[in-house]
Amino acid sequence: MVQDIIFTILKGILLFFCNPVLYFLIAGFFLFGWQRVRRERRSFGIKVYGIFNSVMGTLLPSLIIGLVGSVIMIALGIALPMGVIVLITTCYFITFCSVQLRFLSPIFAVGLTGIIAYVLPDFSTNIGFLDRWIREIQGATLQDLGIVLTLVTLLEAVSVLIWGTRQTSPRLINSKRGKKVGAHEAYQLWIAPIFFLVPASHGIDAVGWWPFSEGSSFGLFLFPMGIGLQQMVSHSLPKPAIKATGKWLLVTGIVIALATGASFFIHSDWFILGASIFALVSRLALILSHYRDHHKKAFYFTNRGNGLMVVGVVPNSPAASMNVLEGEVVDKVNGQVVRTEEQFYRALQINGAYCKLDILNFDGEVRFVKGPLYENELHNIGFLFLEPSRRVMEKAK
Repeated sequence: MVQDIIFTILKGILLFFCNPVLYFLIAGFFLFGWQRVRRERRSFGIKVYGIFNSVMGTLLPSLIIGLVGSVIMIALGIALPMGVIVLITTCYFITFCSVQLRFLSPIFAVGLTGIIAYVLPDFSTNIGFLDRWIREIQGATLQDLGIVLTLVTLLEAVSVLIWGTRQTSPRLINSKRGKKVGAHEAYQLWIAPIFFLVPASHGIDAVGWWPFSEGSSFGLFLFPMGIGLQQMVSHSLPKPAIKATGKWLLVTGIVIALATGASFFIHSDWFILGASIFALVSRLALILSHYRDHHKKAFYFTNRGNGLMVVGVVPNSPAASMNVLEGEVVDKVNGQVVRTEEQFYRALQINGAYCKLDILNFDGEVRFVKGPLYENELHNIGFLFLEPSRRVMEKAK
């Protein structure tokens, strides 16, 4: 029995590395990270978060998401036939073809799978493994798919709420009038390994009612579930906007859970079809909401004429140790009023050992911060202001 369990787990892990979705997600991770770094360099002349930092920042959350999802899936005894897992994989490829991180969501993949499983007609291709997968999709229990859709939606919501604000990418963009304004972009990709139960002729025997009828057996399939977050925030500080996204997804997951629960009591697959359609519409509406906020609402990071607006702070820099936040304004440096980046760096040179800053907080009240500096840090203090860095302007010339 112990040998069967170990063999089943190892086989499930092997299938994880055989799944092409994993390598597309890894390639996408580095592609999206490279695009983010390039945009940061274009705005400020430096990178804020390196690609390696992004990898390390998402590794532990991805493992936690996968562990929680696996425990819930196995505890509930939800089994997905191999044909359904292949269909979910195919739907992931469809969303990946958009080359947009905002569309890389398990809600799209599992929601599309639920709709296709409901409407798939009875046909034959005369290809053995394809016909077997088609029969498995047609015979799949839609209530199980509804539970999976609920789970992945709630996991995505929790991921955004807990980790979505950790590494937002600051950047400078042009307003409709051609002026430089600031923005933050949430740009995260979690690759969560989740174990799915699959029916198998040889594997771990069922115990009582779990997970199948007594006498059957099951195997494990470790699936790489990609959760993408891409949200441009220019109308407010990044944290409340991203938290609102997480709450939207949480409400979506609750509605899907209610519809799935109703299907068990009323014994109708219509509720699962409705839940799948609602999931897709809600996720698309969320993307449209982000687009509307970015293009219709007033910009938050703008030049208000009272100092230098801080758009971002480079991690592990002298500026980060001063606890100055994005959206605050630097009014004075070492007693000198500053209104341009050139004035800022000139004022820093008044005292090379430390700097004293007059900061206007979100309420417009003045607070004072100071921190030590070294001579070689004067031009690498770590503040990203609402005007192009001199290094960027020199490159443009």
